[in-house]
Amino acid sequence: MAEVEPRPITSVLCSDFWTWDPDEECTVKFNEDGTGELLCSVEFNVFIASQFDWEIRSKGENVDINLPVTIDVAITLTKRELKDDPPPIAHTALSDAAFVQKEYQLQLEKGTFKVENRTTYGFNPTYEYKLNWDKAPYPLLEEWNNKQAAKAGRYWERKDFYKGQIEDSG
Repeated sequence: MAEVEPRPITSVLCSDFWTWDPDEECTVKFNEDGTGELLCSVEFNVFIASQFDWEIRSKGENVDINLPVTIDVAITLTKRELKDDPPPIAHTALSDAAFVQKEYQLQLEKGTFKVENRTTYGFNPTYEYKLNWDKAPYPLLEEWNNKQAAKAGRYWERKDFYKGQIEDSG
């Protein structure tokens, strides 16, 4: 039997966008350099398009990954805008409280997953990976200046993200 080469947790966490929306209008992306991207939009309305800084706080971050695995991370949303998106709307949509460091516990799973508690209609693909957050990566309602937009999407409740869409062979 061939020996499987060990992979660090970042090889799965950082390799693509995580989403709960098949149209990928609301995404989280971790980059291996300790930065990331948070996008929150609906159709032509972009509410958040900002970078964040992040770091793994759990010990053993560079060990083999045996899924499921739970890790602790610290994330600080910044006012650095995304290169491919419109001006940083987050600066006006969010209060200063949204830009302080927050601690999260993430659980990464591998399997076959459908998006839970869908808030959009249409196609619901199957994904290979699921990332569960102990609390949503989007700011709490109190941290939004534009509370109407936040209430419409209830983004602060979204704790499950997916990636690795599996082709439907049906």
